[in-house]
Amino acid sequence: MERQLEAVRRASAVVDVPGTPLSLRLDRAEVVADRVRLRWSFVDPEVLPGDRESHNRRIRGELEVPLSQAHDETASGWWADVQLAAARRYKQQIDADWSPGEPYVRRIWSVDEAWQALLDHLGRHADVHDDKGGIRVVRGTEQTTYRIDPADWAAYLTGPEAAESTGDGDIVPVGTPLSEGIPVWVADELLEVTGSWEPAVVELVNGELVGRDD
Repeated sequence: MERQLEAVRRASAVVDVPGTPLSLRLDRAEVVADRVRLRWSFVDPEVLPGDRESHNRRIRGELEVPLSQAHDETASGWWADVQLAAARRYKQQIDADWSPGEPYVRRIWSVDEAWQALLDHLGRHADVHDDKGGIRVVRGTEQTTYRIDPADWAAYLTGPEAAESTGDGDIVPVGTPLSEGIPVWVADELLEVTGSWEPAVVELVNGELVGRDD
């Protein structure tokens, strides 16, 4: 059994499951009765009032797996399960919208594809009119015009390179699901800019959606 424990310790040198925090480490591997207990931790991404820039606080967890007579491949599988558990815990901690374990694949949106996705998304809950002056979205007596350049919109939806996909580089690059035909983070941005009020105009300015009364 010591061979398997040593194998999982070796496997823990690599963090490669999508969404896993790169600060993840295996703190202890031990046999408890008929199971193997793996204790792990990663740096808490949450910054609390009074924290210094480096607070060194860690989130901890453990995973227990049935004892078996398998070899190094099983130990690697244990470490993969630890990484997935840590990725889910990290996502919960920061309330992220990506999918733990789903590999990041950069999607490049064409102008036509991106524009149609926007029309379809906006048209699910309102009447949509694609006019020269922009997309008019009518909900009852309220109307919002989306004055967005189609090419800029395609660039906005297109994902970054894998190395830049996680922003500050704290996690293994991970995939983000779609929501009603567009990336879920874009759907969230659209909801944020229109959710609390009905702006007369929505524009895409310097890569940011903004709403205003006009």
